[in-house]
Amino acid sequence: MFTLTLVTPERRVIAGAEIEEVFVPGDRGELNFLPGHAPLMTTLRPGIVRYRLKGDSTVHRVAVSSGYAQVNGVGVNVLAETAETVDSLNPAEIDAALAEAEARLTAHDATVEELEEMTHKVEVARVHKELLSDSSAAH
Repeated sequence: MFTLTLVTPERRVIAGAEIEEVFVPGDRGELNFLPGHAPLMTTLRPGIVRYRLKGDSTVHRVAVSSGYAQVNGVGVNVLAETAETVDSLNPAEIDAALAEAEARLTAHDATVEELEEMTHKVEVARVHKELLSDSSAAH
C-alpha cells in the first residue's frame, strides 16, 4: 500500500489516501513518486500537488504554498504551510491579493524582507490562478 497524507498547521487535507502516484513541486523542480520509491526528504516551492487515487484515473490537485515532502516505504507525507483545493478558492480574492502584492513589489520604500514576502505572495496567488485555470479547462 502506498499512501498520501497532506497536512497544514491548521488542518489535515488528505489523510492516508491510497494512491497510484503523486507529483509534488520540489524546490528544484517537480518530483514524481511511485510505490517503491527510495526514502527522500525535500523542500517544496509554491505549486500544485497532483495525485491519482488507487484504481482511479482522475488526477486530483491541491495548491500548496511551501513546505516539505517526505517519502518512506509506505507513502508520501506532505507538510505544507497552506493547502487549497479549487473549491476553497475565491477568484476575486486571488486577483486582489495578486494586485496588492505586485503593487507592493514596486514600492520604493519596501524592505528586503517585505520584498521577499510579497514575491512569495505573488507566487502563491499565481499558483492559485493556475489551479482555477486547470479546473475550468478540465470541465
